[in-house]
Amino acid sequence: AAAGKPVRYLLSVGGAGAQLDLFERIIAHLVPRIEAGEAVLFVNVGDHDRVWRGLKERIPQLDEAVVHAEDFEGTARFAREALDGDVSGVHAFYDSDIFSAVYSTNLLMRASDLLITKPSELSFYPVPKLMIQRVGGHEAWGAVRAAEVGDGTYEMDDPRETCAFIDCVQEDRSTVVDMCAHIRTARDAGIYDGAYRTVELAAR
Repeated sequence: AAAGKPVRYLLSVGGAGAQLDLFERIIAHLVPRIEAGEAVLFVNVGDHDRVWRGLKERIPQLDEAVVHAEDFEGTARFAREALDGDVSGVHAFYDSDIFSAVYSTNLLMRASDLLITKPSELSFYPVPKLMIQRVGGHEAWGAVRAAEVGDGTYEMDDPRETCAFIDCVQEDRSTVVDMCAHIRTARDAGIYDGAYRTVELAAR
């Protein structure tokens, strides 16, 4: 994004696909940007293939999407090549194996500019995040923490606000750049090292 290339968004579908209407609003808002070559969209529906079918029924333009299904090795290869290569259009990812489905997001986020997600455990990942409306009440604190660290937004529970933030990112790439700067600061402070600390304590 900072180099003036299309902004890459990764939409991670969680909560058993309970936010279909919201996903539709976000994707439909992005479609003109994607068609103009200004944005790229990765959609990981996890193991919820019915969500992808539902989205295709509602958004005809998704018929042109490249679908990566039941191919974790292919997804890993795509994510690796996307780090330095150019990508365009919409790419959808699905895997009935829950491990592969979830871990695909871990791989894809490295090649993305902005992760769009509900404030789940992904709130604590070192990647720029746009927090959409939560599904469970307990998830609210994930967005609060991301906003405190500066690597994500607060929870945006109005689709209009979510789309406005996307427009902001499109027009001002420094929004993502600033989040990356906060990530580096948090990394230097050890904010993301919780798992390492847990293993160290367990090994004593």
